[in-house]
Amino acid sequence: MDKKTVTTISYLSRLKIDAEKEEKITNDLESIIEFVDKLNDVDTSDIEPLTNPLEKTAKTRDDQVTSKNLKKELLEIAPSSNEDYFLVPRVVE
Repeated sequence: MDKKTVTTISYLSRLKIDAEKEEKITNDLESIIEFVDKLNDVDTSDIEPLTNPLEKTAKTRDDQVTSKNLKKELLEIAPSSNEDYFLVPRVVE
């Protein structure tokens, strides 16, 4: 990784990099590339590919209503409502 590459990356990503931090960023990017490169050495021949990194099956539960229906109480205290909805002033003509 050289300074020209870092400058190009910063330009393409629309980031402004201070000259004093450019050396540290260059070293950090080089470390990241080295780490990712190590992943090529890992033997994955016995591992099946995943379509999702989470559990293969989703946990399920029974649907149960756990709260009370407050529709009537909330509509009663609204400034303006009908039997089903809040009424608000028209915004778009």
